[in-house]
Amino acid sequence: MISAREKALGYLSRFARTERQVADYLRRKDFPDEEIGETLAFLRERGFVNDRSFAESYIEARVRHCDGPLKIKHLLFQKGIAPRLTDELLRSFYPFELQVEKAKTLITTRRGPADPAARRRLTNFVASRGFSRYVIIQAFREIG
Repeated sequence: MISAREKALGYLSRFARTERQVADYLRRKDFPDEEIGETLAFLRERGFVNDRSFAESYIEARVRHCDGPLKIKHLLFQKGIAPRLTDELLRSFYPFELQVEKAKTLITTRRGPADPAARRRLTNFVASRGFSRYVIIQAFREIG
């Protein structure tokens, strides 16, 4: 019979995961909570799971993908990262100026006709990517 530790290591072998993702995976495999806790402690001690480093690399990847901070925060919450940690990392990795630059990139690559309906659709698109209305307005101002 395969132990929870072996299952978790196999699960982690393809992608980095959060502690919650590993715990949820092991629960789906019907391991007892005590064994899951011991496995998570083992993985944490050896650096196989580290929610902070996972969140840092995840934020960097999503910023390169032009996702906004609201979307990134939501995705990290789904993966089990604490909101306080997410807020702290977003402040340091995704400052306001960079948010405006990424929003401008989205706007300029999707820019169409200059009518108000097209601008509204474009604003909604950028908002759906996780940018606040304030950032979007600032990006439109800087574009001109």
